[in-house]
Amino acid sequence: MEKLFIQLSACTELIEKGSTGNICWLNKFCAAFHKFASDFKLYLPELAPKYDLEGNIKIHVETIFLCFTQVLTCITQLERTINIEENLGHGAHLLVTRTHFLERIDWCVRRLHASLYQLYEEASAATEVKLEDLSFVELLDLSLDKLESYNEIVPESISDNEDDTNSCRDLNEVQNCGAHQLYTEVNHIVKHALAFANVALASDKKALSSICETVLDECTAFERNFDEHNPGERKLEALSLQRALYSLETYLNEALLRLIFTSFFDIEKVSVIRLKNILQLCEASKTSVDKLISDFDVNMDRIQQIGVIAIAFTEDVKTKTIVRSCLASLESLDSCILPAFQLQTTTSGIQHADILEHHFKEELVLFRNIIHEIIDSRALMSSYLDILAESIHSAEKLYPKDHLLNIAQMGNILHQHFQLKVNYQALGEDGKRLHQDFVLILRECQAVLELSIHVDPKRIIKRFKILCSVLAKLRDAFGIIVNQGSACATENSLTMSKNFSSRHRSFTKPRKNDIVSNDCGLITSDSGQDNDLISFQLTEILKIS
Repeated sequence: MEKLFIQLSACTELIEKGSTGNICWLNKFCAAFHKFASDFKLYLPELAPKYDLEGNIKIHVETIFLCFTQVLTCITQLERTINIEENLGHGAHLLVTRTHFLERIDWCVRRLHASLYQLYEEASAATEVKLEDLSFVELLDLSLDKLESYNEIVPESISDNEDDTNSCRDLNEVQNCGAHQLYTEVNHIVKHALAFANVALASDKKALSSICETVLDECTAFERNFDEHNPGERKLEALSLQRALYSLETYLNEALLRLIFTSFFDIEKVSVIRLKNILQLCEASKTSVDKLISDFDVNMDRIQQIGVIAIAFTEDVKTKTIVRSCLASLESLDSCILPAFQLQTTTSGIQHADILEHHFKEELVLFRNIIHEIIDSRALMSSYLDILAESIHSAEKLYPKDHLLNIAQMGNILHQHFQLKVNYQALGEDGKRLHQDFVLILRECQAVLELSIHVDPKRIIKRFKILCSVLAKLRDAFGIIVNQGSACATENSLTMSKNFSSRHRSFTKPRKNDIVSNDCGLITSDSGQDNDLISFQLTEILKIS
């Protein structure tokens, strides 16, 4: 272990020389970090002997994976920065740009040091994980599993058999203790749900707040009446709380899909390029600039929450790590990208803004693609069908052309979803034919709404109804393929690890063995080798160095 800490110290010393280092310096750092990563991989089985990790060990390992990914991301950006400096000539140094990425690498190395120490301590003396460290899904499963135990009604009559009496008393005591723990767990579930509700669409925010209130009321009643109620009454109240929690989960899934359509649409509408140009040229009024910045900030908050929920809902460790890394990059850029756009007055200032913009766009594309990899295709189609149906109903009473154009353009998100190879291949032959029809009619809807000449609204609404019909057929065709495949997968789904929910999550598709890479292709992963993320990271380091 001491050897690993020495290697991390060597990495820290090299980071301190990074403000003036050239490509040779970067290669030295890559070699030092590669050495640390290689040796760490050898220690990993000792520190975390099984990959079915629990508690704090799991948290520390996930943090280490995140730090690996972030270091690699920053190395790539530093290499790009150094190459741009060489092209500028005259010993140019983009000091502000270098500092941004060096500080992120330094934070990761220091965090690796802390996590490595904590992992070593945890391996010898495991401590109980805190509820605040659990995700929405983990807390939900914990609570629902606990509520399941109340379905076993303890007989009230005293048995002649002393062992039976003691057994009943023990079960009562366990359930009594569990009722108080349950209240705390449900409170944490509601905190997660309200954090998402804060950035959700206005209608969903109101609905989620109401459901959360119902959940808390049911939980409070369950805890307050626990001692007074007999086992049969406890069971009824437990079932009532279960229904409320399932209702919360279902609505959050649906609200999340609606938010993805809005957020991904706003990425194009309030693009970072548009923001950069407006701040650089200073042509827009202060009010419109402030509105644009506010919309940008709101969407960044939404992206963070989409990522947090996506991490909670997905099982694959590589996918979780990529989402976490994207969120870390976007959060880091969020605080410095707008000031960089406002200070494009010198050559170095323009280059700094360009590098941050390029990095931001890369991370955003990667994030969007990995979310599309996680999302269940049929659920996404159903969500867009609901959006279309509501828009058609409104348009028949009041014709809002701009709103209809926005809805039509949201269809591009569904088109992007099936541009990923893994999603497109799941369509089957009939599905692919229907997908082509969908794209064709979607383009027609967008084109007719963009025309400057007047078009009869009835004709436009008719095109939207055809779009709805084609998409419904595509969803149904996809459902047939999924049902055929589920018959083969039933046995595997029944043996899913208890550490991850075996309950249906409408947001996520059934687990696959592929994840999205930076070039939107696929990295194939053997299902029995889920613990090879370090090997994956080492390969990426070797590519860079």
